[in-house]
Amino acid sequence: MLKPSLLASFLLLTFISFAHANAMEDALIEGVKFLDDVQEVEWYRVEGKSLIIGWKGIPSFFTRTNRRAAIRATISTGRGIRVWAVRHNQRKWKVGSGESHTCFIIAKNARVTTDTCPH
Repeated sequence: MLKPSLLASFLLLTFISFAHANAMEDALIEGVKFLDDVQEVEWYRVEGKSLIIGWKGIPSFFTRTNRRAAIRATISTGRGIRVWAVRHNQRKWKVGSGESHTCFIIAKNARVTTDTCPH
């Protein structure tokens, strides 16, 4: 049986972790609100330290928009972020699921470190 103080510590740490994750997700979403105005972006969501963007086609500004999202997300959160571009009909796509993706961009400290998107 767990001691009350150990249980209380565990619950407090769990609550703090959850609150921190929620704050990071909110900051990330605020940083990429510009995606709401991009017609070709059907949807986007946060999964951990990743931003997943569902694209309808690949417009001429595809790579530039993904890079911009990655840089803004890392600025708003202060963390390294990975932006995944997928087709709009892959709404249930998950990081590490093995399903195909179009490309990804990794940004850290307001700089893109890895970019696999077509130029």
